[in-house]
Parts: sequence; structure tokens; C-alpha cells
Amino acid sequence: MSALRSQLGKGLKELRVHFCQTSPASSGLREYIAQNYTAIKKANPELPILIREASGVEARVFARFDKGVERKAIFQNASSQDVEKMLEQLVKSA
Repeated sequence: MSALRSQLGKGLKELRVHFCQTSPASSGLREYIAQNYTAIKKANPELPILIREASGVEARVFARFDKGVERKAIFQNASSQDVEKMLEQLVKSA
């Protein structure tokens, strides 16, 4: 099971997901969120997960950690499987 679908550490304070609703470059991130959001949220009910869709925006995720530390990962043209691996690395990067 993915680390994201299990209890995340207390250091992670927020996830912000940005992607385009129609762009092929955002399709992997869109697909991953559609398939896994419920499981991630169920395992981490107190974690704010903000999903922002905007036309033409770059597919990316921001992770905010303790003490205001913030990391960003870009997911342009990534497959759903790549998105999962990259998100796990992002979450563990604090």
C-alpha cells in the first residue's frame, strides 16, 4: 500500500494540488487524484488537501511542512504510477 494511503507523519501540514482540467500534460496527476483522493483523505482526515483546477496551469503539488518549509514537485506528462512515486518522495523530503 502506498505511503500516502497510510497515516502520514505529523510534519506534513498541507498538500496543494494544481492541474489543468483538460491538458494531456496534467492527465497523470488528474487520474491519480481521481483514483486515490478518498483513500488518502480517509487515512489522513486532519490533513488539508487543496485541489485547484485551472485552465492551462502546470501540473504540480506543493507540500507544506513544520516551520513553514515548503517543497514543490512538477508532474507535467507524468503517468499515474510516476505521480505516486514522486508524491511519496515529496512527502518524505521534509
